[in-house]
Parts: sequence; C-alpha cells; structure tokens
Amino acid sequence: MLKSLVKLEWFKLLNYFSEFLVSDFAKQEVKQLLPNFEPEKAYLLQEQTNYLWKCIERGERFDLFPLKSLKILFQKAQKRSIFLPLELIEIKQWFNSLKTLSGILKSSPFSRLIGIYHNLSFLEETLDRLLDYERKGLKDKASYQLYVIRKKIREALDLLYVKLDKLREHFFKKGYLQENLYTQKEGRYVLPVKIEFKNKVKGILHGLSSSGATAFIEPASIISLSNEVEDLRHQEQREELKILREISQELFLKKEVFFELEDLYLEFEIAWGKVALGRFYRGVFPELKPRGSIKIWQGVHPFLLLSESKENQRKVIKNDFTLENGLLITGPNLGGKTVSLKTIGLLCLMAQTGFLIPAEKAEMPIFRKVFADIGDDQDIFQGESSFSSHLRGLKEILDQADEKSLVLLDEPGRGTDPEKGMALVAAVLEELLHKEVKVVVTTHSQFLKALGLKIKGLKVATMEYDLQTKEPTYRLVYDIYGDSLAFELAKKIGIPEKILERALEYLQNKEYWEWYKLWEKEFEKVKQLKDSLEEREKSLKERELHLQKQKEELEKTYIQKLDLKFKEWETEFKKLIEKMAAAKNVGKKWGIKEFEGFITKVLKESQTEDGSIQEGDYVLIKGFNQKGRVIKIRDKIAEVLCGNLKLELPLERLSKVSVEAEFVEKKPPYSFYSKTQPKAPKDLRIRVNLLGLTVDEALEMLERELNRGFLEEVSEVHLIHGHGSGRLREAIQNHLKNHPLVKEFRFADPEKGGTGVTVVFLEKNH
Repeated sequence: MLKSLVKLEWFKLLNYFSEFLVSDFAKQEVKQLLPNFEPEKAYLLQEQTNYLWKCIERGERFDLFPLKSLKILFQKAQKRSIFLPLELIEIKQWFNSLKTLSGILKSSPFSRLIGIYHNLSFLEETLDRLLDYERKGLKDKASYQLYVIRKKIREALDLLYVKLDKLREHFFKKGYLQENLYTQKEGRYVLPVKIEFKNKVKGILHGLSSSGATAFIEPASIISLSNEVEDLRHQEQREELKILREISQELFLKKEVFFELEDLYLEFEIAWGKVALGRFYRGVFPELKPRGSIKIWQGVHPFLLLSESKENQRKVIKNDFTLENGLLITGPNLGGKTVSLKTIGLLCLMAQTGFLIPAEKAEMPIFRKVFADIGDDQDIFQGESSFSSHLRGLKEILDQADEKSLVLLDEPGRGTDPEKGMALVAAVLEELLHKEVKVVVTTHSQFLKALGLKIKGLKVATMEYDLQTKEPTYRLVYDIYGDSLAFELAKKIGIPEKILERALEYLQNKEYWEWYKLWEKEFEKVKQLKDSLEEREKSLKERELHLQKQKEELEKTYIQKLDLKFKEWETEFKKLIEKMAAAKNVGKKWGIKEFEGFITKVLKESQTEDGSIQEGDYVLIKGFNQKGRVIKIRDKIAEVLCGNLKLELPLERLSKVSVEAEFVEKKPPYSFYSKTQPKAPKDLRIRVNLLGLTVDEALEMLERELNRGFLEEVSEVHLIHGHGSGRLREAIQNHLKNHPLVKEFRFADPEKGGTGVTVVFLEKNH
C-alpha cells in the first residue's frame, strides 16, 4: 500500500504540512506519518483536531515554543551520564510550554498529556531551584558547598585583580609593557611585556606573540594567588558535576515517562498543525461513517490551494465528487481526470487521519485499504513491460480489496491491444463492484465507455471541455460521456490539416464514431437547454426584483393611505365628541347602551355604499365576529387573510367593512377596545434571535418578548443564544429563574439547536 501512498502524493502533502508545525523534531517526525485506517482512531483524531479548532474559534491562544526532542536529549545525556545545564534548560522549556497549555487542555482529548506534566512537576521545582536561566548555568545556592566555593573564588579574584592593576600601572610607567592591560594565556593572568624587557619582569613566561615582539609573563607575586583561584575552580567544577549527576539520576529514572510525554505532545502539535493547515485553506471536518457513499461538495486538491499563493497559478476550480459504488471519468487530455482521481483518494486519506479537507461539506466512509494504480511502473532492468506492471497491480488489488477498500485506476489497460485490454479491465471492474469495492476509473477508451454501460453500479462523468474556446474548464459533469478530443488537441498543437482529415477517414468506419457523433448532437441539445434554463432563471430573478420593488411601492402607498384614513377617522371622532357634548347640553342622558348604539351607527355610516366585495376589501366574517382582508375570489368563494390564518368562505358569509372599521378592531391610539378582539392561536411558538447582542441588550429584548408572548397566550418561546463563551446563556437562564411569567425552561433537543437554544414554557394567561 506504500506504493499507493506515493502515487497519491501523501508524503508530498506531509512536506507541506510540516511547515505549519513549530518544533523541529515534530517537523521531522510528521514527514514519516502514515494515514490512519482504523475506524476508532479516525473518530479520535477528528475529535482532537475539532477540539483545538473550537478553542481557536472562540478566541483561545496557543503560544507554542520550538521544543527539542526529549528522546535526543536523553540519548546524549546517557552517553556522558549527566545532563548539561543547557540541556536541563531545554527540559525546563518543556515544562513552561505545558504550563501555558494546561488550562486549555485539562479537560480535553489531550488530558493525558497534562496529567503526565503534573506528575513531573516536582522535577520542575528542582530545576527552578538549581538553574540560573539567565547565565545558563547552576545557581550559586544550588548547594551550600557551591555557594562557599564561589564566594571564595570571587574574593580571591578581587584580590588578584587589585594586585594585577598595581603591577600593570607600575610596569607600564617604566615602559616595559606593549599596552596598558593584562590578559589570559592558558587560564593564567599575564602581562604583555616588550621582548627587550622580559628579564626586568620576574615571573613565568607563557609564550611569545606571533611577531615575537611581546612576551607574556605571569608576575611572580601573583602566582600563588592564581594557583589558589585555579584550585577553587577545580573544586567548583567537581561540585557542579556532583549536583548535575544527582539531578540527572532523577531524570533518568523518569526516562520512559518523558518519552511518553514527547509522544503525547507530538500528537498534540500535529493536531494543532492540522488546525493551522485547515484554517489556511478554510477547510471543513467531514462526516465520517463506517460505510456508505463518498460525497464531497465543492472539493479541491489541497496542493492547488497550498501552492496558489506561492506560484500564482490559475484560478482553482472546485468540483462535487459523488461515489456510490463505481465512477468512470472520461474527458479530454489535460482536462483534469487524474487530478480528480487523486483528489478523491487524498481527501479520503486526510479525512480519516484527522485533517480538515478543502471542501464546503463532505461525507465519507472509513476505508481499511486504499489502492492507487496511477502512472507507468515499467521496469526496464527486470524486462517488465508497462502492461505487465499494471497487470501485477490489478492482481494485487483483486486479491486484497474488499468492501472496505477504495480503488483508484488511472487509464488501466493501456500498453496492449486496446480492445482486449479494455475487455480485461471491464471484467476486473465488474468483479470489484461485485465485491462492493469503491472504484474510480479514468479512461480515454471508447470501447471501455461502451462496456461501462453494461456494468451494474458504474456511473459515468466527464471533465468538461469548452468547444468554442478549445480549452478545458476542469469541471466534473455527471451522467455524460466525454471524448478525448485528440483531433482538437492535435489541431491546437499544429498537426497539418491534411493529416487530420486522413485520420478522420480512417475513423469513419468505426461504429462507435457514429455513436459519438450522435452523442455530440445530444450533448449540444443539453447545452442549449442548460443555456435556456439559465436565461429563464435570470429572467425570473429580474421579475422577482421588479415585483419586490412594486411590493415596496404598494406598501408605501398603503401606509400613506392608512395615515390619511387615520386623519379622517380622527376628524370623525372629534365630530362624535362634539355630538356627545351637544347631546349632553340638550339634556340627553348617555348610558352604555346608548353609546354603543351611537358608535355602531357611525361605523355603519362609514361603510361604503357599494355592497359588492372585491379582492383587497376588508370584510367581517358573519357568525365568527372576525375581520380580515380578501386575497382572492374564485367561483363565489373568497380566500380571506385573518391574522395569520387563511380561510376559504362563501361570499354570503362576508360583509364589507371600511379600512377605518378594520383598524378600530386593531386598537388604534385613543380607541375603545372590543371585548371580542381575537387572540393569538394557542400553542404558538416565538423564536427570538439573541446572537450578537450584549447581555444587557439581550435581557431587554428577552423581557419584551416574554411579555408579548404572555399577552398573546404563546406557550413556548425559543431563545437562540448560541454557545460562545457561555456568558450570555448563563445570564439568560439566571434571569429566567423565579420569573413570574416562566413556568419552566430547558435546552432544546439536539436536532433543534441543543445547548445553543433555551426553550421557555410560559404560564397561561387566564
């Protein structure tokens, strides 16, 4: 199967992927990563990547440091039996990284990683006590003996420097020194004495300069002090070695734990890299299934996206890939058949290894095996032909492929007699499909296309080619056979016309050529029908926009007329008040019955004299005491919009009313409310979208909608608040507790939003 991975360029993908990792050891390890073929692990890998994806989406930061391989650090240390201070600092860097991640990964698919880190935290405390991270060595107080030794060294050096300064000044004034300074030779402090005065300075000669003009002499008066410093240095080294050996032994005892820590961290960083890669090409998580069809919507080969920004390649074309059982892909040379084949295979491998895939949506089964026969494996050294090599590959596939296998064949059967080769391939395809193997095949062979019609479960598709521009579009079109367009490509390259004409003469005698010409005519009809449908769709969209504009204008006119009616109604109401005042002045008593009768008289006077009902009129439904608007009239049956209800009623059950009367019932300002006003339908549900609002804004809208729902006798209010950080959801549910209008509340069912939606059940309005 390794050969198939090479054919599908899996390892090339890993090279791209390694650029999204941080640690050098992770970059090296991931280049040897093999795809996963275990269903249980496929779900786990996707869960790991998905967890990190959600963390980043909600704003969590992952500040990863480039870490050194613990296995390599331990290997080097064991050769010398101790860890050097710099290596201990590298281990400390691991602890620092895991400390920053522990809060995010504590309750996650990576909790084991954080658990091991906490078990090793005592070693981190030991390293903090021993190491001086700024000087990259041991602290003075790593042990009491080291503290005493270093204190003595500093005191001895201070005394030594004082003496050296005096000697330097003395001999420089006498003119014995080349420069007014002192230096070190082989760890001993010396003065640069002019060669002619070397006998004037008593001490030990430690060599001459390259020119021979300077002698480096250690003054006799500081020899004993220098010896003391050197002895203290040896004591310091022995004490440091003792401390390093002790901490190293502790680390060696935990070697296997550290190795497991590295393996788990590598798993985490690879998952983090998958998220970074997926964000780069805006990928999605496919829905993984034990078995079933491959369905990829708007998928694309990842290399086209990964190389797009670097090489400025042509615009990437996305395609839908659907594979139920078998798929035969036809089309012209350089049209994208092989790329489509590789895209299906590579995306399947990525999906079951925890990667996000470059698509809008995808559903995929988990394969146990993937076989790919792409390209030419001819071996001239073993005397193996191209066709025999392909036969060997087909034999391997027939022996090993089963119902959980994916087989990808690129132009099989080439390299031998076309008809016999294609007949053999057709038989192989039939056997694979009988074994329920998922198969994708590309071909140019007209003979195989004809045989494909007889193979059960084999669907066809073609890579589209623009016959006008003579260029491939790289779009995959289903249920259509495509031609290789060899003559068109030859003409484009510059093959002489007379040769092409002669080739056509040879081809005229082939039966499938006539069949292809017939198909070409039918395809042209389909293309014309497609163009016609697109034109009609465009026309319908323009008509829809025009109707929308008309609707807006009518609504504007309606509002203007409504305002006018309100003004007229206000005038009538004032007249009514004046009549009431006049009646009072003449001594007439106004009781409730007299007032209702007066209102009824005014409303009847406001009705139109024409009693015929037309579409658009407002009507009263007799016996129902409800008002509505007539939408449509057909055969003396009217369709009436009454609130949110549409009713079909005989015209004799309707009586025409004016717009003013309609709005009296709808409680305009300063109107007298009717006791028989209709209520909202029972069990009505209200959906309230609170996404994007602040807590204060959301609570204000929530209170308003609860009041409205209670008054309208709504039984349920669905509050859409999403997941996010959970702050909005918590504030909403705290507000709902002990609310006088709330009977109970709970989260919605998973298919209706789950924990992103809270369903509120209201008390009844009696």
